[in-house]
Amino acid sequence: MITLMILTIIIPWPAAAAAEAITPKKERELGRRFHLKIAATGALLNDPIANKYYRSITDRVMRGAGLKADLYNFYILNSAGINAFAVPGGYIYMHTETIISLDNEGELASILGHETAHITSRHFARRVESSTGMSIAYLAAMLVGVFVASQGGGSSAALGQALMVGGSGATIQNMLANSRDDEAEADAKGRQYLTKAGYNPAEMYRAFRIMADRTYQVSPNVPTYLTTHPALTSRLATTFKDYAEAAPPAVDSPYLAFRDRVLALSGEPRRVQSVLTKRLNENPADHSALHGLGLLAVRQQNMSQADKLMTQALNLAPGNREYLADLGDLALKRRKPDQAKSYYEKAGQENRQAVLGLARASELLGDKTRAATLYDRAVNMETTAYPEALELAGRFFGQTGQLAKGHYYLARYFADAGNLDKAIFHYKEISKRPDAGQYRIIADREIDLLTELKKEDKK
Repeated sequence: MITLMILTIIIPWPAAAAAEAITPKKERELGRRFHLKIAATGALLNDPIANKYYRSITDRVMRGAGLKADLYNFYILNSAGINAFAVPGGYIYMHTETIISLDNEGELASILGHETAHITSRHFARRVESSTGMSIAYLAAMLVGVFVASQGGGSSAALGQALMVGGSGATIQNMLANSRDDEAEADAKGRQYLTKAGYNPAEMYRAFRIMADRTYQVSPNVPTYLTTHPALTSRLATTFKDYAEAAPPAVDSPYLAFRDRVLALSGEPRRVQSVLTKRLNENPADHSALHGLGLLAVRQQNMSQADKLMTQALNLAPGNREYLADLGDLALKRRKPDQAKSYYEKAGQENRQAVLGLARASELLGDKTRAATLYDRAVNMETTAYPEALELAGRFFGQTGQLAKGHYYLARYFADAGNLDKAIFHYKEISKRPDAGQYRIIADREIDLLTELKKEDKK
């Protein structure tokens, strides 16, 4: 069942008094609190290949909006609902189902532009009064409850509802309900961002048309305010009417490969099997479908089938660096580090997944000097966090005697995963070391911040 939630979540700052200033610092604090809680649910899609392509789109939208990309944080959430939402402090989340439902990069950029416009318009500030008396920690927990509840029935929904106790549901409903004016402003600004980024504004019409055409099938466990998105159909007929008859866009092959990857990594297995098998029956040379089925086979622990499918895909698309990196990962899982090394080296040093894999293969083959260089590169070659790289690099440096660096990478890994206790533990280990150097300054600052977050969460 596909859950359709055409909703932009705009989260307000919970002022202690109506006149209290809403500072950028407070917005960043709320955004980080919310993100730590979301990360702790395990819902983030942490695939470096998918995230690199996604980041290329978000960076382009940021340039169109005249914003500094490094001040905004974009994440893909493994979720069945069609949705995207923005949190104060520059945190924007896109559901995997949204990516899977769209047809090209411009449509995805349209939704990102709309969400960015909600942040730059500071729409959440208009609802400050309704949240008077809520602490940051309490509000962050409540909003994570909304997200968890939206994942469907059973224990997830029960957990989400438990996080929204008492009379808080009505307060949250008031904060989440976007007005028609807010939506109109986000549409107008988002379209400007889209155009300045070099996309066709007709893509925004197509994106919202796709969303509007999907049937609502919301779980009864999900609160009704999760489906509030004012007048989308009428906006299509008015705001976007000039684009209704626009010619269809050309096939966007890079986006379709990205979409296949997201589907294979996050989709319900029977659905993935059905969609990709149907494509193969229609076109046996569809290497993206073959590779997607290989990724699904890895998820299902059928490594020999995965190797067969992914090798066939590579034969149809020789030199595809993403396929090579995935085959390297598969070879490591099959305990063949020599074969993995060959695949990773062919994938190239700009492929972050391949760099990390080559570090791991080098470590297993006894080349610790090369492994150390590659682990550092895998962690630092992009601004976005790569959890697997942080964890593996942290353990490697800890085991090879570079304890301060090892604890630093592991602290970052656990902090990004929302495990504050373990993050604080590793930062404290850095503070104990006389050779910690640059890491001590970072560690002391993070200990204070994370400890304060923990105290607030207990109130």
